[in-house]
Amino acid sequence: MIQSSRKIPLARPYGMVREGSSGVRPGVQVLVDAVDQDEPAFVLIAAELQRIRRTGGDLDAETINQAIADGRRKYAQHLQDEEDRRPGRIPSSIVYYARRGKLVKIGYTSKPHKRFGGFLPDEILAWEPGGRAEEAERHQQFRALRLSNAAEYFRRDDALEAHIASVREEHGAPNPTWPTLQNLSRRPSRARLPELPVTTHLVTLEAGTRQLGIRLGTARVWVHRKKLHHVLHDENGIQLYFLSDLKSLANRGRKAA
Repeated sequence: MIQSSRKIPLARPYGMVREGSSGVRPGVQVLVDAVDQDEPAFVLIAAELQRIRRTGGDLDAETINQAIADGRRKYAQHLQDEEDRRPGRIPSSIVYYARRGKLVKIGYTSKPHKRFGGFLPDEILAWEPGGRAEEAERHQQFRALRLSNAAEYFRRDDALEAHIASVREEHGAPNPTWPTLQNLSRRPSRARLPELPVTTHLVTLEAGTRQLGIRLGTARVWVHRKKLHHVLHDENGIQLYFLSDLKSLANRGRKAA
């Protein structure tokens, strides 16, 4: 729930333009006629109207009403972002759920900006208060999905997805200033993408087929037919696959033969 002393009004008569009005005059008068200047989202609505004029759009009833709706939506997002940044909302230590490719990393940290800046997840899915003990509890809870005992990365399934959604609902969205690949202005070089899950469960196509005695060409056919999907890219941009997926397809092929 967004808490603010300034509420965003719902659509009210002053905030909607009626069809059949006498027309829309250019410039600032458009804003005066279309929107009450006491509207909390007035500046954002004005920016939307200016954008429409700048791109050659017609300031008719439909476009002005759309500008009002867009401005209010952006203002609501602004309030939410301010709430997410509020000091004290995030406790001193958290358990986090961070997405990297098709995997989820479950860890804990007392310095989220430094931690996430170090391994740059694709996005932070959720967080909850906790430390090492709570992290261990989550690792045990989802142990069937864990890649290995040495990795904090987990496969995603319905149970984990439901848990993440529940945690996010209870504790709110992650702080939008936490570093992720999603909110960087430009993608960093591969040299800045460390900490892929180090585990024998993830292999390159060449290494996996060699280990299992499968023809590389056969595995490439599985990829082409979308029977086999990569999970992550390593630091060199090479696709990594679950060894268990390769093994399962190989066993299925042997049984069919």
